[in-house]
Amino acid sequence: MKKVELLLPAGNMDCLRAAVNNGADAVYLGLDRFNARKSAENFNENNIFGVVQYCHKRKVEVYITLNILVKNKEIEEYFYAANVAYSAGVDAIIIQDFCMIPLLKKNFPKLKIHLSTQANTHNSYSVPDGVDRVVLARELPFEDIKKISSKFETEIFVHGALCFSYSGMCLFSSIAGRRSGNRGLCAQPCRMMYNNKYLLSTMDLCLLEKIPELIEAGVSSLKVEGRMRNPLYVATVARIYKKYINAHYNKKFRIEEKDILELKIAYNREFTFGFGFTESIIDSRKPMKRGVFMGVFEKGKLELKEPLKIGDGIGIWTKNKVLGYTVNHIKKEGKCITEAFRGDIIQIDTKGAGDKDAVYKTSSVDSKYNLGEEVKRIEPKIKPFTFSFPKIKSYSNEDGFEIFAKVYSKKEAIKADNAGANRIYYDVLNEDCAEVKKLMKNASFFLSTPRIIIDSQMKDIAEKIDKINPDGVLVSNRGLLGFVKKYIVHLDYSFNCFNDIDVDYYSNFTPIISPELNFYETRAFKNKNFIVMIHGDIVLMNSRQKLKAPELIDKDERHFRVRRNNNITQILNSSQLGLFNMAKRYLDIGIRYFYIDLEKDSGKYIRVYKEIFTSEDFYDRKLKKGYTTGHFDRGV
Repeated sequence: MKKVELLLPAGNMDCLRAAVNNGADAVYLGLDRFNARKSAENFNENNIFGVVQYCHKRKVEVYITLNILVKNKEIEEYFYAANVAYSAGVDAIIIQDFCMIPLLKKNFPKLKIHLSTQANTHNSYSVPDGVDRVVLARELPFEDIKKISSKFETEIFVHGALCFSYSGMCLFSSIAGRRSGNRGLCAQPCRMMYNNKYLLSTMDLCLLEKIPELIEAGVSSLKVEGRMRNPLYVATVARIYKKYINAHYNKKFRIEEKDILELKIAYNREFTFGFGFTESIIDSRKPMKRGVFMGVFEKGKLELKEPLKIGDGIGIWTKNKVLGYTVNHIKKEGKCITEAFRGDIIQIDTKGAGDKDAVYKTSSVDSKYNLGEEVKRIEPKIKPFTFSFPKIKSYSNEDGFEIFAKVYSKKEAIKADNAGANRIYYDVLNEDCAEVKKLMKNASFFLSTPRIIIDSQMKDIAEKIDKINPDGVLVSNRGLLGFVKKYIVHLDYSFNCFNDIDVDYYSNFTPIISPELNFYETRAFKNKNFIVMIHGDIVLMNSRQKLKAPELIDKDERHFRVRRNNNITQILNSSQLGLFNMAKRYLDIGIRYFYIDLEKDSGKYIRVYKEIFTSEDFYDRKLKKGYTTGHFDRGV
C-alpha cells in the first residue's frame, strides 16, 4: 500500500517554506486569480516556477487551486492560468467546475485533475470521468469515506476550519453579503452573530487521533486547511501530523498530550472530529482562536492547568470581550517568577476581569519553526498556447414562456396547477407523490430530488422515481443523473451552472442557471436553453448541523428562516426573490423558462407572472415591496 500523503496549505511564500521543511509531502496554493482564497497573498507566474523547482528538489508535490466558478468572459484567462501551472510543471490542479474537465484534458493531457471539496462530492456516483483524485465533502460519515475510497483516489480534510454549509452550496455570503464563496471571497457569515449568539460558528477539525482509521480506510491524502493562516500554524501542523503518520506505519501510534497542546497553541476554536465521527460541530461562544485553557480567575488568582512563561500571550474571556496581551510579570506567593507550572496558583494582570473569567494561552514564547532555505526565482517559461473556445451553438428560445413551480404540499401543487404552471416540481420523498401526480390536470409532474444523497440512499430514491414514473425529474445531486436517463431532466441551481461550457456539458438536460449571475452575464450566454429563477425562497445554506432556532436574526435585524428538508438544515434568505416586471427583460434576450420556489401562495404568484409576461403595462410597485432582486443587477 502506498504511504498516505500529507498535504499542507501555502497562502504565501513563508507558509510554503514552513510546509516543505516540516513534513509536507505536497502543498496546495493559489495563483493570484481563480482560487477560493483570493484574500491570501498567493502566487503568480513570476514566482511559481521557482516554487515548483524548490518543492520538487525536496520531493514535495505542488497542486494549484483553480477552484472557483468562472464566468463566460473569464474562460480564456482561466485557461491561461491553467497553462501557467502546466508550464511550471505542477503536479495537479484542483478545480470546482468539473464541466471543464474535457477541455482541460484536451489542452493539457498530462496534467492531473483533483476535484475540489467545492464540487461537493458525497457519493461515489458523483465522481466524473477524467478526475485523478476527489476531495470529499467534509460532511461525509466515516463509512462513506471508506466506501468511496475503495473505488477512487480520495483526499480528505483532517485539520483546520470547517464550513457550516456543504461547500459549493453556500450562497449566504453571496446573496446576503455580496461576496461569493464560490468566487473566492467568502465573508464568513457563519462566524457572525445571530440571535445574540454565534449559532453557526464551527469548531476546528482535528483528526490526529483518527489517522490510523483513515489510512486503513484507503484515503490517499490527508489535507490540512489554512491558506489564510501563518507559518507557525503550517509548520506546527505539518510536523505533528507527519510524526503520527510515521508512528502509524511504524506501529508505534500513541498520541502525546504535548502535541495536542501545541496544535491548540498554533490555532483552534476548540477541536472536533467533524461530521465523519460526530453529529455536532458548533461552538456558539466566540468565533476566534482559543489557544490552551489555563484556568479561571478566583479572587484575582489563577490556578494553572498548563505551564506559563514571561513572554507568552494570553486571552482573558470576559462576558463581553476577549482581553489579549503578552505576559510580562508573574507572581507566586508574592514573589516575581519567570515561569510557572501546572497546579501553581499565580497572579497576573487581570485587566479588570472578574471571578470565573477564563484564561487561555494564545501563544508560546517557546514556539519555533524551521523555514529552511529561501525560494529562488526562476525566469518563467510559459509554453505557447492558443485556447480555442469550444463551438457553442447559439440558441434563443422562441417558444412562449413557461413557469416551473417548486411546491411543498398537495394543496400548493393543486393551486399551482390550477393557476397554469407548466411544470410542478414535487419532493420525491413526500409520501403522497403518486396521489399528487394523479391530481395534476394541466401541469407536467416532475419529482424534485434531495441535494444531499449518500451511496446507501441513491438506489432507493431511483427506485421510487421509477415507481412514480413522473413526466420528468428535477435533479439536485449529480450522482442521480445515471439513474434517470429515460426521463426529461432539469437541473437544480445546486449544479452551479455558470457559463456556456457548463450548459453545453449538460446539453441533454435543462439547468436552472446559477442565481449568482446578473442579467447582463445571463444575456452573454450563447445557448439560452436554461431556466432562470425569478421568484421565491433562495436556499443560502445546506447543512448536516441541526439548529433549534426557527430563524436567525442578524445585527441588521434581518430574519433568515431555518427549515429541515430531507434531514438537512436549510437557511433561507431573509427576503424572497421577486423580480416582477424585471423578469420580463429575460423574454427580450431569448429566455423562456422561469422558476419559482414557494411554500405558499404559489397560485397567486404564477398568475402574477403570467400577467406580467402577457401584458403591456403591469403595475408592480405595491407587490414588490419587501422582496429582493438578488443579483439581477449586481452579480458577484
